[in-house]
Amino acid sequence: MAISALPTWPFLLFGILEPAALIWAYIITLTNPQQYYSDQSPQAVLANHVFTPNALSLTLQLGNVFLLLAALAVVCSFTTHAEIARRYLIAVALADLGHIYSVYAALGDKIFWDLNQWNQMVASNVGVSVFLHINRLLTVAGLFGKLGANANAGKKNN
Repeated sequence: MAISALPTWPFLLFGILEPAALIWAYIITLTNPQQYYSDQSPQAVLANHVFTPNALSLTLQLGNVFLLLAALAVVCSFTTHAEIARRYLIAVALADLGHIYSVYAALGDKIFWDLNQWNQMVASNVGVSVFLHINRLLTVAGLFGKLGANANAGKKNN
């Protein structure tokens, strides 16, 4: 019996690797929220601002969203319903674009397009989002195999 409507590579990426990375991000925001917050910008002047209670609240809330997204990724990747997996991938593909835009809006044109000014956090925020976005679109387009093909193979013919 199949455990996912996703083909093998997308299942591993979206059902195992992405949730693990999101749980790791949750742990980081929970254990060191001030560092996580200041790493959001490669600009040393901005990163050295006072870590206000507002910043703490928003950072911890973001960490909570990471945990929620990890759970959703598991639920929507371990479904045998192709339409649920497809709609989930489309929704998070749109969110990927919003994530990339948020980094762009924070950094501005000059720094966003100058990769030499990026720190590790910016590189991973943008790079991972682009990688996941492309893989989500390729999965929905069927380039890794048809959604639901594994699930249908596990059903008995009557």
